[in-house]
Amino acid sequence: MPLQKPGRSAQVVQTPPEFLERVRNLLKIDDWAIDLAANKHNTVCDVFLSKQHDALRSRWRWQDFVGAEQWAWLNPPFGRIEPWVQKTCETKGSLSNYAGIAVLLPASVGSNWWATYVDKQCLVLLLKGRLTFVGHTSPYPKELVLLLYSLPVKPGYEVWDWRHDAATEC
Repeated sequence: MPLQKPGRSAQVVQTPPEFLERVRNLLKIDDWAIDLAANKHNTVCDVFLSKQHDALRSRWRWQDFVGAEQWAWLNPPFGRIEPWVQKTCETKGSLSNYAGIAVLLPASVGSNWWATYVDKQCLVLLLKGRLTFVGHTSPYPKELVLLLYSLPVKPGYEVWDWRHDAATEC
């Protein structure tokens, strides 16, 4: 496994397409409505918020970019996670009944931000099977989770073998 380099590891990565396909199948969606932290090289859809948009300071006006049964994607920089999950948790209240935000993060269950903005706030899918981000040769060295913030999805924890499990309805 690659050595960890706190503060020096790549913060702009692209989520593997095969993982995104499995998540879309799980959520029963054709595509993402918006990518909340991307650039033109790593976005997962046509509509995205880049560093220039300053996604953490701008208001995520859900009704402007997401309709019923649409989901936003968020794979934020892992170097500073708390403001991203805080904003996601706060935005959850403005979601329509069938919209949501899917967030890919390291499983930092001992972090203060986890206790405040993740535990009992969303469905946590503990990923079985490591991800290798596009352009990298080795899997990410830590366990990852997929967080599903949505009004119809009940908070809790599940293990998801994303490579082998058939998609189940959320």
